[in-house]
Amino acid sequence: MSGRVALIAGVSGVVGLRLAEHVATLSGWQVIGIARRPPVRTAGYRTLALDLTDRAACLAALVDLRDVTDVFWCARYDHSTTTREPIAENLAMLANVLDAIEPVARGLRHVHLVQGSKYYGSELGPYRTPAKESDPRVVPDNWYYAQEDLVIARARTRGYGYSMSRPHGICDHAPGIARSMAMVIAVYAAVSRELGLPLCFPGTAANYAALYQCTDAGLLARAIVWMATEPRCAGEAFNVTNGDYVRWMHLWPRFAQCFGMEHGPVRTVRLAQAMADRESVWQRVTARHGLVETPWEQAALWPYGDFIFTPHWDMMSDTSKLRRYGFWETVDTGEMFLDLFARFRAGRIIP
Repeated sequence: MSGRVALIAGVSGVVGLRLAEHVATLSGWQVIGIARRPPVRTAGYRTLALDLTDRAACLAALVDLRDVTDVFWCARYDHSTTTREPIAENLAMLANVLDAIEPVARGLRHVHLVQGSKYYGSELGPYRTPAKESDPRVVPDNWYYAQEDLVIARARTRGYGYSMSRPHGICDHAPGIARSMAMVIAVYAAVSRELGLPLCFPGTAANYAALYQCTDAGLLARAIVWMATEPRCAGEAFNVTNGDYVRWMHLWPRFAQCFGMEHGPVRTVRLAQAMADRESVWQRVTARHGLVETPWEQAALWPYGDFIFTPHWDMMSDTSKLRRYGFWETVDTGEMFLDLFARFRAGRIIP
């Protein structure tokens, strides 16, 4: 066999989807995507429907994937923003896939884990910023540590390389992604405008002023492939963000202008409650503008909006290690959001 074959776990999620599309365009690469509900439409790659929590199903379904050279782990166990993500289930999913692939894929070269800034305890409260990859682990334990320890131990005995990426606030234009920051903002703006309201910031005043960071999913996909193919990245973790820091107080007026609205003040609400009875408003917006009909419960994940817009502390990752090792690509976060809104409009998802 020549070339490389990527097995992408979690191909239905925003990271896995964008990574699969990117890898499929690269010369010498093949892609196999796995997910419980893989994308219906794929371009240039194969998909398998597989419940990664089912060990027997994984061992049976992956037994013939002898040509896999790279495993890209983008999968996560189902979770909410109000409870801690389970360690045992996330670890078991990864172990199930590695147990199936390692005995048959003799040419396995690299395993990559997509992590995040929860590695530094970013969701727990104020933490040391900008966070560095060398920062110590925090208490309590989390699933990133368990998965990382498993891969390091396996790599030592099996002889393959590994790497980790740590993005934050991943953004993309793919429709139907539950945790879409851009869709939360866009649908909130559309409903507010329909009600004749200005675009008020729904989070806390401290969050409005705090430093924040985002990661474009396309940039992350390119960085992940770079880590898997750059020998110096073996055994290393890298923070991956757009490369800039933003404050919502600076972006919100630009968003208001983009949606043709007055920029309003901070009006702190719990989106999960405030937007619960706005389905009829969304239906009016959809009908008036001839939008693609999106059920209200799928239009935006409001608890995710509360999760984003509530913390009062800075969220910052140091990306200097990424630059030192040779990945220089950056994205302007403000322009990224405007581009995402434009893509949503072009797809008739928002007005």
